[in-house]
Amino acid sequence: MVDTVIDKRPAEADATARLRDVIKRIHDAADPMSEMVALESALRHSRDGWRDARRLLVAPFVKEGKLAPAIAALEILVTVYPARADERRLLASLFGRTEQWDRAIAQADAAADIEPDAAALHAARIQLRVQAGRTAEAAEVARSTMELARREPGEAYAWMLAFVRNGDAAEAAATAAALDPGELPNERVATMAVRALLEDGRVESAIQFGEGALSSGHDCPALRSSLGLAHLRRGTEEDRKTHALAHFEAGLSAAPADVRLLTLHGETLLRAGRYKEALQPLKQATDLAPELEQTRAFYARALRYSLQYDAAADQMLHLLEKSPEKTLWQRATISALSQAGRRQEAEALFGKYIAQRGERLPATFKQALAQLEERLDTAPIPQARLDWAWAMRGDTGIDRAQWERRARWGHLVDHLLFDWLECREESVEEAMQVLGELDTGERFFAPLLAAGRGVVVATAHVGPMYAGLMALELVGIPSRWLATAPNIAQSSYSEALISTADQTEAQVAKACMRALTSGYVLCLAIDGAANPAAPRTRFEGQEVTYSGFASHLAHRMRVPSVFYAPRWENGQVAYTLAMLPAAEPGEDAEAYSQRWQKAYFERLREHLAGPPENLRLSGGIWRHVTPADRSVQQ
Repeated sequence: MVDTVIDKRPAEADATARLRDVIKRIHDAADPMSEMVALESALRHSRDGWRDARRLLVAPFVKEGKLAPAIAALEILVTVYPARADERRLLASLFGRTEQWDRAIAQADAAADIEPDAAALHAARIQLRVQAGRTAEAAEVARSTMELARREPGEAYAWMLAFVRNGDAAEAAATAAALDPGELPNERVATMAVRALLEDGRVESAIQFGEGALSSGHDCPALRSSLGLAHLRRGTEEDRKTHALAHFEAGLSAAPADVRLLTLHGETLLRAGRYKEALQPLKQATDLAPELEQTRAFYARALRYSLQYDAAADQMLHLLEKSPEKTLWQRATISALSQAGRRQEAEALFGKYIAQRGERLPATFKQALAQLEERLDTAPIPQARLDWAWAMRGDTGIDRAQWERRARWGHLVDHLLFDWLECREESVEEAMQVLGELDTGERFFAPLLAAGRGVVVATAHVGPMYAGLMALELVGIPSRWLATAPNIAQSSYSEALISTADQTEAQVAKACMRALTSGYVLCLAIDGAANPAAPRTRFEGQEVTYSGFASHLAHRMRVPSVFYAPRWENGQVAYTLAMLPAAEPGEDAEAYSQRWQKAYFERLREHLAGPPENLRLSGGIWRHVTPADRSVQQ
């Protein structure tokens, strides 16, 4: 018997020819979907028909943006070849592009079931869930497949992204920390790793990782942006004025129209005191993205400090037009208009601003105080400030939860005092009921003022600071307060203000000297400054705003200086008053200023160790507080 060999090649060639004919008819049809029904049969008769279907049918449709027929063809492919993962992955991607999230995720999961050890397939599962807004699901998938991310660092981006989006900063950072910046496949993973470390407060680790990635040849605008932010978070003077700027400039050299980089670059220049240089990037960013409010606000500040007051006012008016109810823009616009000499516009806006805030206040101050209890848990205080203050407390036996509630009350009540003082002029005496015994303060200042000279009073953004205006007004002590309130305020205390909001620094300095020459008590919050480039110094492990103006003024004018801090005592406002050093004969200004600063911070530290309701926790020393770097804790 002779064996007969049957040649199958002609049959396969016929099947391939039939498949290609079907593909051609689909392409040629006015409605490709009408011819798609023939595809499944043609594929079943062609052993490797998926190759031609992918190359000749699906790929051209995707390239032309015809996603519906591409999806239809892929659905047939996964039916005919159910054990293949590639078509399912592509189908999942197309479903994602058309926002058919359930179908996209189902196909991605099916592909991963076929090849459970393929990290790229699980990365697709994670990313689709993130895109669909299912961040908790994405993080859970990432958590259950962590070993794959460790094995395939090139795919670690998806795992870190899922954890970051779900608020699982520690898990994202742990994933990043396991990566070697010198062994990464691309800058995308490097950027996400820096971001993940930064999200978890590992600032030093983020900087080191980013620099390592750059040394390995990975560079892109997004990485430069994240690295610049890391340097700003670390916050040394060199970080703020050199390193961060260098990264933003490098990013912009590759992406000159990147709005985020332009904004960061301009803001950093602004805070470094390079106002005119900040104008160009901030204007460009504003032109490219006119809807970004914060960017426009930075541009307005750069204009102001470049002495272009009218232009600054116009930018603030634009912001206010877009967000008329935003009190931050209202107050800044009033100041800008006033500084531009547009007083009538400023006064009209100020009237509306006061009325709007007044409408939100209860009928009586007593009712307003009672309502504070209901708002304690929502007081907008960054956790880093609470942590820093907690570390400085004197009473280490106090319960943390109760301590925080008292601190939040102190924060809210001081802002209530300000609102009442400014918006309820007709019933300000109601708020004055919280003032305690005032004779002590009167007796303290009497001998100092008897010499006919003024007194420099140094305070900080602590305690019920707005009670000070009321107290000095009640006892009749002639005073002037350096404040950011615009000069157009119409309340009884407005004449006591020296406004930094609508005057130049030179004008403010002259007004302060005139006040001292006239025998006034001049009150200055040493830790507060409207200038975005205000100098900082180190205090209790944090960078805090500190102005040497008060000490230099006391030295130059040869007037006494006093530390002052308001505090709550048995439900009423009391005052800490203590003499600060006097200049010694022949002592130069710098030596005196250093000695004065040391004494001032010693007094301030004593105050911060006291009851938590006396902290205030906003403005001044609190403005630049950052969380402790978690890099050293790992």
